[in-house]
Amino acid sequence: MTAGGERPNYFVLLEIDPDAPWDRMVFERTLSEAQKQWTRRSMGLQSLPATAEAKRLLGLLKDIRQVMGDPEQRKAEGDRARKQARAARLARRKEFKARFALMARRGFVLQTEVTVLYEDFGDILAADPGLREQLDGAPVRPVQDGPAGSRLDERTETQLRDLLESARERSIYDVLKTADPAVNEQSPRETLLAAADMLYLRQHHRKNKQDPAIKALERLSGLAKTSLFQSDEQRARLDASMRLEKLRELVEWFLDVLGTARSVSGGQVEAFLEEARTRGVDDLSVALGYLRERLAKDGWAVELPAPEDEDRVRGMVQCPRCAGLNGTDAETCFVCAFPLREPCPSCGAVEPRFGGCRCGFPIGQRDVVDDLAVQASEALDAHRLAQAETYLDRAERIWRLPARSEDPVSVRLAKVRTRWTAATREIERLLAAIEPLMGTRQYVAAAGLLRAAPDGLPRRREMLARAETMIGEARELCEVARRQATPKARSIELYSEALRLCADLEPARVELAGIPPDPPAGVRATVAGEAAEVLVTWEKSPDPDVSYVVVRRSGPDAPESADDLPGQRRVAEDAEPPLRDRSAAEVAGRPLTYAVFAVRFGARSAPGVAATVLAALDAEVRCEAGDGRITLTWEPPPRAVRVEVTRREPGGTGPPVVLEPTGPSRLVDTGVRNGVRYEYTVRAGYPGPDGLCWSAGRSEQATPTPRPAPPGPLLLTGSSARYGLYAHKTDIRFPLPERGEVRIVRQDGAGSLREGDEGPRDRLRLDGFVLSGEPPLSDPIFDRGSEFLSYVPVLMLDGMAYVGRPRRYAIREEVVDLRGEFAGRTLALGWWWPEGSGRALVGHRTSGELLDVTAVDRPLTVTRAAGETTGGCAVPVPAGETAVNVIVALVVQKDGLDFVTGGVRREFTRPETRVEYHVRRSGGRRPVLVLTASAPVDLPALVLRGRSGGAVFTREDGDVVAAIGPVRVDGHHTVPLPKSGAQDIDYRLFTASPGAASSVELVLRTVTA
Repeated sequence: MTAGGERPNYFVLLEIDPDAPWDRMVFERTLSEAQKQWTRRSMGLQSLPATAEAKRLLGLLKDIRQVMGDPEQRKAEGDRARKQARAARLARRKEFKARFALMARRGFVLQTEVTVLYEDFGDILAADPGLREQLDGAPVRPVQDGPAGSRLDERTETQLRDLLESARERSIYDVLKTADPAVNEQSPRETLLAAADMLYLRQHHRKNKQDPAIKALERLSGLAKTSLFQSDEQRARLDASMRLEKLRELVEWFLDVLGTARSVSGGQVEAFLEEARTRGVDDLSVALGYLRERLAKDGWAVELPAPEDEDRVRGMVQCPRCAGLNGTDAETCFVCAFPLREPCPSCGAVEPRFGGCRCGFPIGQRDVVDDLAVQASEALDAHRLAQAETYLDRAERIWRLPARSEDPVSVRLAKVRTRWTAATREIERLLAAIEPLMGTRQYVAAAGLLRAAPDGLPRRREMLARAETMIGEARELCEVARRQATPKARSIELYSEALRLCADLEPARVELAGIPPDPPAGVRATVAGEAAEVLVTWEKSPDPDVSYVVVRRSGPDAPESADDLPGQRRVAEDAEPPLRDRSAAEVAGRPLTYAVFAVRFGARSAPGVAATVLAALDAEVRCEAGDGRITLTWEPPPRAVRVEVTRREPGGTGPPVVLEPTGPSRLVDTGVRNGVRYEYTVRAGYPGPDGLCWSAGRSEQATPTPRPAPPGPLLLTGSSARYGLYAHKTDIRFPLPERGEVRIVRQDGAGSLREGDEGPRDRLRLDGFVLSGEPPLSDPIFDRGSEFLSYVPVLMLDGMAYVGRPRRYAIREEVVDLRGEFAGRTLALGWWWPEGSGRALVGHRTSGELLDVTAVDRPLTVTRAAGETTGGCAVPVPAGETAVNVIVALVVQKDGLDFVTGGVRREFTRPETRVEYHVRRSGGRRPVLVLTASAPVDLPALVLRGRSGGAVFTREDGDVVAAIGPVRVDGHHTVPLPKSGAQDIDYRLFTASPGAASSVELVLRTVTA
């Protein structure tokens, strides 16, 4: 707000951007919110300036609306707002430059000052890249409280100092380096916390808990996790406290040495600064300030070094290995000869400092890493893989560089790691080869690999000792078995036991191969099951360690050996009786001979041979019963040359009847009686050495029955969605059949089922949604895109399915406002056509419930003329009938088929009062409406409507010819009508109120000229 009582700029006051497009709604909302705030403030203490200002702003509301509502005044107000904004920006830019110049006078700015400048002048800096570059290019130092910056609290500092003294370490970083050699003062916080965890676990599992150093290290690890490295801010406080501790120790030593003089010369101060840098204090301004503060406290005289001497100390290069200070031009450290000009392998900069580079990489530990690489290589030479991995892991944790780094130390480590990986993989390969051999008792092969394996192989001596022991025991058994006095049966047992101890002892296997087992006895083969499986059985050998091989050969000859040869196949190895050969179906129709060989440690017996069998597949048979006939179809199996079909009645005593097929793979048997159950057997014949060989045969039973009456008809009623649970719902009613079950199949559109379709129920595809149960059935339709449905009744009876007449159903809007008025022997109906409709079916009945228009014998068809909005018709009413049930449904054609809606149903009752009327025309005179009643009657208000060239069905059709008030008719009553030139006018008299139609029957009387 401007001073001196001048009104504020309204764009600025409401904080609306004058350069943005004008939005009246935004202005009104903003002004409404501001008015609420000003109203609240105006209710404060009257003596407060804020209260008076709020009242003044409320008084400006009318002017605000006037100025901002007028385009010209609003434009001028926006120009003033932009001028004020430019002036404000210039003033703020000037303020920023003044503040920044003052802060930078010290040679640097603090980090907090940079943050405040960005917060206070962010918009100015964003709009002026030059100012932003000046601020970003200024030297920045972190905030420091006193000589060492923001420190840990006094209690934590004391605790840390005491624990470090007990642990005999100089800093917490030196403590954590004992757990992770890669730790230094520049390590990320995550690395430090992980090292603290490792340190805690290492100290926690040490047994000598009474050692104060162990307890101190354990407590230091906990302090590092819970406090010192809990956040980046806390770590900064830790580093500040550590710098202060270094300076405190150095100053105390300085005061002790120069205590007698109680004064310090410039050269001594220069030496103090050099020592401070050696101890890791890089900020000489902080070190000098701390020294001066401490000496001033004790009243010492201080001579400061020349600025160039201070700059010389500040510019000296610190050795990253021994912390010694060197001249700016020194190539190597004069103390330890460490190279000072080699780029950092991590960042490439040449900025050495004690412990490493300024980026945090520990270049000072290069010699340590080299030593670890040498120790790892020596451990590999001695096959001490675990020790080599320990050295390598420690070196790689210190010297963390990308895998493809060309740094010499990294290359050296990579070579050692490659050697270790190759040695490890060789050990893994040997173990992968030896352990399975040991597990399967192949000790001869395992012993050979173990003798050649390096000492670094885990459990090498243990496994080699076990292998040699088992080999020795097995050889001793073989020696006993070879003796002349050992019986044959005992020799077999000894050789078998030797192979059980050492499975690859070749002498025992060779000896056993010369003593084959006895052949199996009682070998038999029989065909089992409809799938032409062959069941092979035999008697097991009493000898131990015997397994069996089953071989099959096509033809009557026995298999020659246990191998896969042309014409024969090995069915199973290590088989046990009985064996079921399911693969025999692959060669169905061929004679098969089976042999069983006994096998013991590679030695095979002579074969035990079964009699030749024929595995014959049966034909796949399908049986369908009809009216006075049964149809069989089949698929002949491969290699079958003939199919025989026989029929018999179950329980019959006579021989079966052989039937001749009526076509390829088909037989229609018409010599059957309805209601009688028949059994048919189909056998397949295969060529054999002595003629045809027949399969066992497959049987099916069927009962011919008269064709049942078709299911249906279906009566459908529809209803709209309720509570949004579904889009539409149909209720389906149908008569129950005498036998069987009716299922309703709902299909989209015309569907695939047709009236008269029939077939076995397991092969007639009932695609769609199937409803079953007793009527009525409810079918909620959830798909709001469904419009045309076919409901098809299907009768399920005796394994057959019979399809009835479909009910084609359309989901559309129905006719609206169905009305009816009796007129003698007709009921005049009228309705409003819904949008898109063109044809309607009208059904009527004087007795009984009328549910579906398709159930009416001869429904009336009403076609909508172009442009008509209403429709209607007259249905006949027999004399004496006083009530008529009416249903009107719409017809929609889709794909050449008529789909019918559920329809609108109403019952109309004839009124007791009857009045006849007609319009009398006489030459060129005015027409007259004549009302005639047989007895006096009071009529409600009436309306006469007329249409030229068309019928009148509803009160909305045509034009109003005359409005007649309530009138009493006694005999005849005439009403003059307006004169009209048209002669083909169709008149219709209605009650003026639709509700009064039930009180009187208005009958148009035909009058002959």
